[in-house]
Amino acid sequence: MANIKFLQYFSLLRYRAIYKLLKNSNIQLILDMEDSAQNLFSRAKTLLLKNNCRQGVSYLSENSVNLENCFIRINSTNSDFFDEDIKILKKKKLNIKAIFLPKTNSYKEIININNLLNFKVIPIIETSFGYDNLKSILESDKKNNLIYGIHYGHFDFCKDKKKWPFPEPYHKEFWDIVDPIIKLCNNYNKKFIQTPYPLINNNKILWSMIKNLENKLQNDSYITLVSMSKKLLIKPNFINELKLKNLSFDKKYQIIFAKKIIKDYQLGMQDNKSFALTKKRFIAPHQFLMAKVFLKNNEK
Repeated sequence: MANIKFLQYFSLLRYRAIYKLLKNSNIQLILDMEDSAQNLFSRAKTLLLKNNCRQGVSYLSENSVNLENCFIRINSTNSDFFDEDIKILKKKKLNIKAIFLPKTNSYKEIININNLLNFKVIPIIETSFGYDNLKSILESDKKNNLIYGIHYGHFDFCKDKKKWPFPEPYHKEFWDIVDPIIKLCNNYNKKFIQTPYPLINNNKILWSMIKNLENKLQNDSYITLVSMSKKLLIKPNFINELKLKNLSFDKKYQIIFAKKIIKDYQLGMQDNKSFALTKKRFIAPHQFLMAKVFLKNNEK
């Protein structure tokens, strides 16, 4: 049975708060330079936010902040921001655990990151091509052992596959995607890093999911969170088995849910992040964009 730990996404825009946060807890962080530093509707604002993240790298390096329990998520290799991310990380040495690499599709990308930064790599599997190529990626790593673990990126993956609605952790269809990744992680002795938990006010499903992962995984692994509220982390006295149901493809329901996601995203969005938080859920930009596409194609 695996031991499942929490990993919190934390924007590098808030770099001055990282030292204090790490000093007062044993929390493990993913210092994020990607989605948490992006404005979905303004290229100019996004450029400024990305630059501020790179300033954060300089600040952490120059102040010798101990990041031994931290990771960094950079921008993907095919983004406009990748080269600048690499440049600042090469210049400012940080003692992190590994690099999260979005939209990993091949082992060549992992070798390239390791050569550039000399860190282990966590490929984020969030494209159809990367998902189908994961066994080949892991097989290629058997000799070099450059992969720290495998992170599933549910929201990008569903958008890439043009799925609507996105399956939730209590849907059978969610685990139809995740279970093959878990099996490969077990077969190749790698940590599995679960996609961000979206139901930020529901600790019962969270802990049922943890129990489910503990029973399936052979290696100690992680669940990632964007909200680490005390209520969410309270472990229930009794943890139920994760009850799964089939995703509804009723067109009326799909339209209603798409409208809800769009409305909630617009109400909960922030200038310096591409995602939104409501009282009940984390809404990724990919989910918002896919909801808009679905409505455009299905409303008369």
